[in-house]
Amino acid sequence: MWYVIQVYTGRETEIASQCREQVIEEGEDIFIPLVERMTKVGGEMTMVKARLFPGYVFIETGDVEDMYLRLKKIKAMTRLLKTGEEITSLYPEEEAYLKKLGDEEHVVRYSEGFFEGDKLVVTSGALKNYEGQIKKVLRHKRLVVLEVPLLGRKVEVTLGLGVVEKR
Repeated sequence: MWYVIQVYTGRETEIASQCREQVIEEGEDIFIPLVERMTKVGGEMTMVKARLFPGYVFIETGDVEDMYLRLKKIKAMTRLLKTGEEITSLYPEEEAYLKKLGDEEHVVRYSEGFFEGDKLVVTSGALKNYEGQIKKVLRHKRLVVLEVPLLGRKVEVTLGLGVVEKR
């Protein structure tokens, strides 16, 4: 099951690395979901990877109570997300949704598509078949805002989408 650890934004990679060295046991995994986006670097459009959920690290474990105790070894804020007093895993359908959106490396790949009138058609990438869930298209920035289910709520995330043409 997947659980979410809240950490200080910007320290996700460092804390995930510390967890790999000190906390993670056989059969467990820790990862930071990433997203591919195009951005201007020195005047050139360049593909970059950014955090899908800034300030959060995901962990896959079968024994969350033991994980909670082992996380105390990390000398930084690592707070397992809870509902009330109970540590809560992602719901199975949320985990399945995120697995389908990303790949085996937990990266949401850059998508491409076109507009047919006012209708967006995604031809390749992670957003293919997700057109109906896109809330906003930021065409000139090559981004879209998508609502993603996370712990019983809808969270807006920004993903990369290049609109190749308008028909």
